[in-house]
Amino acid sequence: MRQLKIPKIWIRAPIVAIPKPEKGDPKSYRLISLLCVPFKILERLIYARIQPTTDPMFPQVQTGFRHGRSAVHQVTLLTQVIEDGFSAKKKAGAVFVRITAAYDTVWHRGLTCKLLRLLPDRHMVHMMIDMVGNLSFTLTTGNDKRSRLSFKHGVPQAAVLETLFFNTYITDLPNIVSKKYAYADNLAIMHADGDKQAVEGVLSKKWQP
Repeated sequence: MRQLKIPKIWIRAPIVAIPKPEKGDPKSYRLISLLCVPFKILERLIYARIQPTTDPMFPQVQTGFRHGRSAVHQVTLLTQVIEDGFSAKKKAGAVFVRITAAYDTVWHRGLTCKLLRLLPDRHMVHMMIDMVGNLSFTLTTGNDKRSRLSFKHGVPQAAVLETLFFNTYITDLPNIVSKKYAYADNLAIMHADGDKQAVEGVLSKKWQP
């Protein structure tokens, strides 16, 4: 850890491709990576040490992979706000967004800058980024052909630190008038008003290019 050197065998993982019901489409496979057990133990040790420092700095609207919070909390809050709006004779509208390939498009340099704002330990931050940036995978298909893949962008969804990385990366969600309810890469934006057209106007303006 002092030298920022991780055994290569720790950062290599075989990938198992599990077919989804939609057969014939290359995108219909779910890729499951089997990370090395010592690598996952190291991740958990790091996460347990830094999580009490980083978690309070994340936006309150984000409940994905956070202690004591879940998607159920967001659904309950959203439902309650809608019911309160109806009781007040208001119209409620919502936009539901799922970020496509959210974990595959995380910019490592930008993630490093955001982690340094949360953690004063530059050595630890560079070690965590190095753990993610040097991962490699071996994909085996049904005909026993193997392909080597390197992980240059994004964060691995099978990793423990992935939750910390993703929540750090989206800490700068824009402030808007409407209420936000986020769980990982899923986002709901809700607005209530006495006039239906006003609700539609507010929500449509948020998503104009």
